[in-house]
Amino acid sequence: MGDKLGSFILKLFFKGITKRLGIDEERIKEQLRFGYWRRGLASVLEGIALKGVERPFTASAPFLIVWNFTDACNLHCKHCYQRADKPKPDELSTEDALRAVDIMADAGVAYIAFSGGESLMRPDFFEVAKSVVEHDMGYSLATNGTLLTRENVKRLEESGCDFVQISLDGLRETHNRFRGIDCYDRVIEGIKNAVESRMAVGIATCVTRYNIHEVDALIDLAEKLGADQFIHYNFIPTGRGREIIEMDITPDEREDLLNHLASQIGSRRLILLSTAPQYSRVCLGYGYVSLTHFDTVGQQLGKSEEVGFLAEFIGGCGAGRLYMALQPNGDLTPCVFIPIRIGNILVDDFVDLWWNSEVLNKLRDRKSFKGYCGRCPWREVCGGCRARAYAYFGDVQEADPGCPLNMDRWRMIEGRIPSPRLEAEVKVGGDGFD
Repeated sequence: MGDKLGSFILKLFFKGITKRLGIDEERIKEQLRFGYWRRGLASVLEGIALKGVERPFTASAPFLIVWNFTDACNLHCKHCYQRADKPKPDELSTEDALRAVDIMADAGVAYIAFSGGESLMRPDFFEVAKSVVEHDMGYSLATNGTLLTRENVKRLEESGCDFVQISLDGLRETHNRFRGIDCYDRVIEGIKNAVESRMAVGIATCVTRYNIHEVDALIDLAEKLGADQFIHYNFIPTGRGREIIEMDITPDEREDLLNHLASQIGSRRLILLSTAPQYSRVCLGYGYVSLTHFDTVGQQLGKSEEVGFLAEFIGGCGAGRLYMALQPNGDLTPCVFIPIRIGNILVDDFVDLWWNSEVLNKLRDRKSFKGYCGRCPWREVCGGCRARAYAYFGDVQEADPGCPLNMDRWRMIEGRIPSPRLEAEVKVGGDGFD
């Protein structure tokens, strides 16, 4: 009887969610062949069972853990949130990294996104990645692209990697300056190698005053190279990024950029995404729901109720609701851009931290957000970037100064930000979207 009831409930959920998403039910069933899709669905259902149908909802375990696998890196990027350079003495051993995989799998985590540093510099990367897949979790890799040789791409593909995200922060001269080394040709070659595989490929660009004028050219290049996604990364002035805080774009520039991206959804061969949670609000104006920075789902005009429900359910910023970050030494943080230690995966109870961390619960309590973020009609849809709030004000519940609706907060900090250095190498000025 219990099995029949469970099956009935699952079917009802299936039909409801596929209708709301505008996705063919058979496509969902096909995806559920993969363990991480089943884990993700279980996390949604368990989260609803525990907390009810909240908007935005909190999963029963993080869907996603972004794992900064190492602080080793062969580049010296101006914006690096990790200040990655050399591996730290306290990085997890292979044995401890495998224990961490066990713990995440037991907790119900669906997906691991390896980041860094440069994960491919750790000799045991493929051993740990293999364990992730053996535990029925999916995995992806965020990389600077310089080590994506044909051999490494083949190993990634054979090990079960689903998605490779490659950083490209400008055309040749801009990228090389931003990355601290002449590496553009190696990155382009890495992108080409990845595109030839069966893995999905995304090109990620952290947009600053260094490169905002090159965004269209980068999207064109991503299409030409055959990438599946272009992802605008919100600049967060943390880590090494504090040293270029004056290169942050203004709220109006960000708003123009997000509208520019959303207006091209459906007309480009690739998916246009953003890590700025305001993108969820902007996409609604074009009839789309932004699944954070993973995908966008199109809706037929007139289904405003369904569109609104989905956008509020997904909820924009997912820090503390949908994902957490794991540092090279096993420390857990709410997000890779929020350097607040909430515990250690080998020392503390992972599930207990997820549900009872004071910091994570503050991130979930949007009614207590400050400034316009706390009373915004788009509060459930967006939530503001909590990492930017923390980077600028030291408070995860402060208003996001990157949104035009919080111009009072931007003016508070604008006077403290040095004027952009008018170096000959930096083009500062028009965004080129008009």
